[in-house]
Amino acid sequence: MRIVGIDLGGTNLRAAAFDGELKIAEHRELVGEPRDPESIADRIARVAGQLGAEALGIGIAAMLRDDRGTVATSPHLRWRDVAFGELLAARLPSLPIGIYNDVNAITWGEVSAGAARGCRDVLAVYVGTGIGAGVVANGELVTGASHTAGELGHTKVAWGDDAAPCACGQRGCLEAYLGGSYLERRYGIASDVDAAAAAGDPRALEAWTELATLFAIALGNALAVLNPERLVVGGGVLAHCPTLVELTAAALEIAAPRASLEPLAVVAAELGDDAGLVGAARLVSRNLRRRPYT
Repeated sequence: MRIVGIDLGGTNLRAAAFDGELKIAEHRELVGEPRDPESIADRIARVAGQLGAEALGIGIAAMLRDDRGTVATSPHLRWRDVAFGELLAARLPSLPIGIYNDVNAITWGEVSAGAARGCRDVLAVYVGTGIGAGVVANGELVTGASHTAGELGHTKVAWGDDAAPCACGQRGCLEAYLGGSYLERRYGIASDVDAAAAAGDPRALEAWTELATLFAIALGNALAVLNPERLVVGGGVLAHCPTLVELTAAALEIAAPRASLEPLAVVAAELGDDAGLVGAARLVSRNLRRRPYT
């Protein structure tokens, strides 16, 4: 079966066709506007046809309400209450389609073919335009009762009227402090601040220490609850800010319980931009083997 994976992020839309061994056979980069749900559904349907899709797996930067692909909210796409699965089904009525949170798809990519191969208890955290996390427990992807498990970026690290506002509509979310779009507005180019902190600039070091502490608190609490054997970290912000990563690692030694740190290996994501494509394709393939799609 020829499976096509789609990665629909806040700023990108990418596709890949996979061969029978679930290896990437062909890439497509789908750029341009508009990014309203109907236009995106049209473009996905078009590329699915061009790539000869017999099944379609989609990772989307959104909180999903159900396993039919209903988007509760997508702050970076600016979608709310969108029946995206229905839009796609109307355009591709005979095609099996699986729609997943983008970081869940990325996480499954790393678990099935990347940095967490062979692991059954995994937390994967990505800091890019926004912040997301995926959880695998006892070999199964955890989606939660309302399909919003793993939303580490929307855990609260501050509260009150002075807490930073988040695009989700609330205040004090980790993403509102550390997400790439917020960092750029507040500090400018994050990698420049990181270099300044590494060089000992007091203002940059103070800012990075504050953010590393908030990040470590969120990570430490997640490790205390989940007790994973592997923590996979990735995303553009972390890739370009090694000083921030070092400060976070130091703070995590204090923020996380020792019992949670003892079995833990912290590793960098391996699959890069292909992780979401790989994960979405492998998830829909796995689900097709488990049960028929209707």
